Amino acid sequence: MYTMKLISSMIIIISLGLSDGPYEVQLITEQDGLRNGPNYSNGKVYFPANSNDNLPIIVMIPGFISYISSIEEWGPYLASYGFVAMFVNVNSIFQDPYSRADAIVDGITTIKLENERPNSPLYGKLNLDGLAVGGWSMGGGGAQIASQLDESISAVVALSAWLPNASIANGNIVPVLFLSGQFDATATNSFHTNLHYDNTPSEIDKLLFEVSGGSHYTVCSPYNDLDMANKARYWIEQYVNNDSSNCNELISVPNSSSSFSTNIECVFFDSGDLNQDQVINIQDILILLNLILNGTYDEYGDLDENGIVNVLDVIQIINLILS
Repeated sequence: MYTMKLISSMIIIISLGLSDGPYEVQLITEQDGLRNGPNYSNGKVYFPANSNDNLPIIVMIPGFISYISSIEEWGPYLASYGFVAMFVNVNSIFQDPYSRADAIVDGITTIKLENERPNSPLYGKLNLDGLAVGGWSMGGGGAQIASQLDESISAVVALSAWLPNASIANGNIVPVLFLSGQFDATATNSFHTNLHYDNTPSEIDKLLFEVSGGSHYTVCSPYNDLDMANKARYWIEQYVNNDSSNCNELISVPNSSSSFSTNIECVFFDSGDLNQDQVINIQDILILLNLILNGTYDEYGDLDENGIVNVLDVIQIINLILS
């Protein structure tokens, strides 16, 4: 356990030297009281220590015969930008994408319990209205399968994903971001990522970004390509936080791409139009009041743009209606 914590601490130090997120990063392990789930091993959570409440979550898993350390740099990177990144692995590194899906779902149980555990630094701070899952290689396949099993999942980040049959992606029901390397010789794009993207139903938001010159391992670290890293952040913002402020940047074609596709169209609404019907009225006030009572954040309800929704936003939306 000490060795694992030392390795994670070194990853935090190295990652903070590379990332430019505004938040201090800290780590929770099972030694700190994190639940040890039966369907996964070695759970750990990176989180922004000096952030507000309602933190968005992503649960990630590595690939075949790989360890969490293979993709762990995503943890401090995402946490430095205000996300909670949990990592789990399968109980045997030889297990298939279905077992990785089970591990992810079990990890979701654990991270939700952190919101209820009094001694957790995340107690009462997590956004449980939706969360993202992600994984590399077989883990990316497992993330897609998990999203078809757990209704609390609202987005997927698939890193050079591998599935035993690409038709499994026909069952994708939440938005999926597909990141891959141009010269992936392990999960060849023509048999995996490209088919996963094509097979994901057209009514589901999806985006494919193939990194020019990249390999199967390029997607393992956000520091291998800044555009790739930004896409992952914007994806979680849009589909977990319901924050579309970076939508145009999300769907823009990056210079580092060798292939890029998406079916997403950015639609922007006025602040106060919470039900996005292009009219601000009493229905929006009722929605805003419900958000306040439930402690939920919505960018369209944050009229004074102070990072929270409260009675001051209600006053502003009433003024908008009266004017």
